[in-house]
Amino acid sequence: MSATTRPLFPTRPATRQGPVLRTTTCLLTWFGQVAAWYWAIVLVVVVAVPLVVDAVGDVGTSTIWFARQSGVWFPFSIMIGIATTYPQVHVASGMTRRSYVHGALLAACGTALAFAVLMAGGLMAERAWYGAMGWRWSLQDQGWFDPDVTFGSLLVAYLATFVVAYVSGLLVGTVYAVAGGWWGTLTLPLTAGPSLAMTILVGNSHDWVPFSDLFGGTGESTPLALVVTVAAVLALALAAAFWVIATRRVIAPRRG
Repeated sequence: MSATTRPLFPTRPATRQGPVLRTTTCLLTWFGQVAAWYWAIVLVVVVAVPLVVDAVGDVGTSTIWFARQSGVWFPFSIMIGIATTYPQVHVASGMTRRSYVHGALLAACGTALAFAVLMAGGLMAERAWYGAMGWRWSLQDQGWFDPDVTFGSLLVAYLATFVVAYVSGLLVGTVYAVAGGWWGTLTLPLTAGPSLAMTILVGNSHDWVPFSDLFGGTGESTPLALVVTVAAVLALALAAAFWVIATRRVIAPRRG
């Protein structure tokens, strides 16, 4: 009998994640913990507010509708923080700037998809709940709700807005980190402006109510095809600018 024997059930070597996938997973795992608190608070508010209002008056307005702006700007601010602080840790761990850029963009798009699904699904679930409770459901006191709206239309509208906003956050944080406060502030119309432009395009530019046109708001509605086209152009432009600046970013070595 030979000194070495083959195992009865040979095991496959563990697959290692590439640097891009590792970066994406790390960022999504970290942000997922923060997002869990955000959605827990939203859930409590969305359930509690109608019950309180029903006890003292008539329920007629969606609650989760008012979370739409926080769904844009809360992750936007988190992306700024990631772009400002994470590259130092990433490079110090032996990975490249390019893998950071690709991983951060994938994480931003994954976060946008998750938030879009939860926001759109939340509105549909809330509408069904209001109907079961015998409450009137509308997105504003004026009743700007189109009963023909679909989950798909909501999902596309939210996703288009969130992708632009979150990639914009990465670019804002990168410009501040690379060029400093003055240039970071002066370039905000170019770096953060697209995010604001999307909320106006998808919504009602007269009374600043995002997405209201998709529900029969005042004024003419923005075609969904136009929303997708503009969002794609803006997201690609922001991602390209982020890639150019972040891959050339000078990162000082961390002091021990």
